[in-house]
Amino acid sequence: MTEIAPQMRSALGTAAARPTMSQRLRRTQVTLHNAMGELYKSKTAFAGFLMLVFLVFACLATPYATRYDPVKQNYAQMLKAPSEAHYLGTDRYGRDILSRILWGGRRLVTIAVAAVVFGMLLGVPYGVLSGYYGGWADSVAMRIVDGLLAFPGILLYLLIVTLARAWQIEGIWNDLSLIFALGFAFMPEVARLSRGVTLGEREKEYVEAARTMGDSSLYIALCQILPNCISPLIVNATVRLGYTILIIAALSFLGLGTLPPTPDWGADLSAARDHMETHPLTAVFPGLAICYTVLAFNLFGDGLRDILDPRLAER
Repeated sequence: MTEIAPQMRSALGTAAARPTMSQRLRRTQVTLHNAMGELYKSKTAFAGFLMLVFLVFACLATPYATRYDPVKQNYAQMLKAPSEAHYLGTDRYGRDILSRILWGGRRLVTIAVAAVVFGMLLGVPYGVLSGYYGGWADSVAMRIVDGLLAFPGILLYLLIVTLARAWQIEGIWNDLSLIFALGFAFMPEVARLSRGVTLGEREKEYVEAARTMGDSSLYIALCQILPNCISPLIVNATVRLGYTILIIAALSFLGLGTLPPTPDWGADLSAARDHMETHPLTAVFPGLAICYTVLAFNLFGDGLRDILDPRLAER
């Protein structure tokens, strides 16, 4: 009886300490407030945050900010310089460059975010469960991840995109195939990261308390440990977004992305190569759009890493 009493007291104390829904909401508000304060202190993160706010605003306002159809050709307005009618000029088909950049950015950012979210939905539970259970299950799961990491991601993108072309997959299905390829290639990296964080969390006192109360292993892994793994995963996903945008633009530049005349920064940059000497602005604006977006995500991701990593915060 004397051996059981301390466990019962520990379990009762943990049960009493469990926060209610209102307390959790309050803690979330305080956390967000503190995060915004830390974000404002970090010049790098705050600069990236402002750039991302402008990018999101531009994507949401695209239907209202453009006056021209991005795919409608007008040969009477071919390769016009920037003017009041066309703020960034026109391309070789007479299409408004600003309209194509805004619509192309709206689509490209959506695909990149969807691909990263898909990769996290696959990789995070996989890595957390693998790290929590350990043993032979962890060994088998990580050998699968090692095999996926040994396969170059660019080959996977090319394989899936080529199959989509061979099967004549177009429109939204082509975008979905690209999201699947990018997300699946991201999954092994996020699985290893989430597993590493889980290995450090599973031996802590709150996990032992949850086990003492009789919570299931699945509940402990996904509802107790997973929330404490969010910080490094968010940082990794933010930086990965910039890398994903570069991959999408590169595939389109090589002619393996979206089929014309859909607006796409990489495809527009590739098409502008024929007029680089006479009309360089047709290539400059899509290139600047790619650089701006990638820089925004990288600055924000690096700033978040500095804020959320306590080892860097102490320096």
